[in-house]
Amino acid sequence: MSERHQKTYIPVREFIESWDKELYELTNLDYFIYLMINYLGNNLEKRFFIENRSHSDLFLDFDRIGTVSFNLGDAFEYFLEENCFGSCPVDCLRDLDGQIDSNSLDLDDSLKRKLEILQSFLVGKLDKEQCLRLDLMNNVILDTLLQFYNEEMELEIEENNLMLLELAEFIENVIIDFIRFESQPLLNKPFNNALEYFEALLQSETEEKLENEWSDSDGESEWGEEHQNYKWEKIQSSIDDVFLQFLNDEHYNPKPADNSLAHDINYLNRYLKEYAGIEKLSEFEQQHLAEFLSTWLAREFVLSDAKSVSHVFRATARFVTFLYHHYQINLKREFLKLYDTLKTDLPRVIQATNAFISDYNLLEAVLVSGYQEMEQKIGYFEVLGIHNKIARTLNVKDVFNGAPGLNLKLDSSAFFKVHKGDIIHASIINKTGEWEILEIQYIYPRISKNFITG
Repeated sequence: MSERHQKTYIPVREFIESWDKELYELTNLDYFIYLMINYLGNNLEKRFFIENRSHSDLFLDFDRIGTVSFNLGDAFEYFLEENCFGSCPVDCLRDLDGQIDSNSLDLDDSLKRKLEILQSFLVGKLDKEQCLRLDLMNNVILDTLLQFYNEEMELEIEENNLMLLELAEFIENVIIDFIRFESQPLLNKPFNNALEYFEALLQSETEEKLENEWSDSDGESEWGEEHQNYKWEKIQSSIDDVFLQFLNDEHYNPKPADNSLAHDINYLNRYLKEYAGIEKLSEFEQQHLAEFLSTWLAREFVLSDAKSVSHVFRATARFVTFLYHHYQINLKREFLKLYDTLKTDLPRVIQATNAFISDYNLLEAVLVSGYQEMEQKIGYFEVLGIHNKIARTLNVKDVFNGAPGLNLKLDSSAFFKVHKGDIIHASIINKTGEWEILEIQYIYPRISKNFITG
């Protein structure tokens, strides 16, 4: 594919910044759209906007080809997410050569009516490619082109403009060809993470930029002893200075006035300084990131809205990217690995802790804890599995003494949010031969075990 992309109409860094996603959130579908944008741009310049069309009002130069290609990609991704993946049983996109048999598909009334109308114009069965072409033209291409020419170029043109229709048909053919020949592996798993693809493109883009800078320099290496000393001095910067630089960088903090990023990244700042005791950036390592996300936040968000954790993830992702570009500290893969595990687990355990606190009967707990004849323990208990859903009992083991598993009653709605591998920091009591949780301090996700036992 790189052979065909002789020009890049939208640099990958610009695409990511414009896509309203963090790098770690980008998917195969995003990567497909990025490749399609540049593929379409090359075809438009080389095959459509040729010399004999240069005098037309609709003619586009390099920059405008990039803009209209980006707009088409944006509209196409929105259409695919809303109408194709997961919601349409026809699956035209991944089976262009197939035919549609409406009798064998579970279709809603509107889709069935649409296919019936299409079928009325045809002899034989309806091809999936024909269905996709119709949607592509009516829902993506024409609307995008009309909006672009009317708003970007301030031209008043109608849908029946001959060159506009020729352009729309050309774009339709290019996109269909791209889907057919270039992108099936990506579309088969559209929502898989595409971090590695984008990182490779970013690396290539950076290397190309450096090569250009070196070729324009006087021959002195930028990576000599002076540069290495400067790099060493940078990572000796204080944590406060690094966070201040991050928040003052409009690339990472485009809206400093609303203080939302400052609020969200302050969790990491406080963890590093107040809990981990880190004063210099050079001391910040992978295990700190893991402990912060898996363990410290699980405690910090007790009695808070667990959904707000996503804002902290987003702020941390930006900070990790900032460290990579400004300090050559690469924690991106570690963050992505943690995020994949914790994006659902961390809010869940916080909700479980909050549910227990909501159900907690303080008076009863005080009375029961006063019974000296009842055996009581305080510890960290790893959930091995569900023992009895009806009785709300868990099979657990003490993390520290390695004692054989015991059945532990959790008489709270929190029971239904606890998963195998979770660590429960709790006081437990033996009531007439049965162990029961008396009080929970915190519930942690599985990944926090190393920091609890370390």
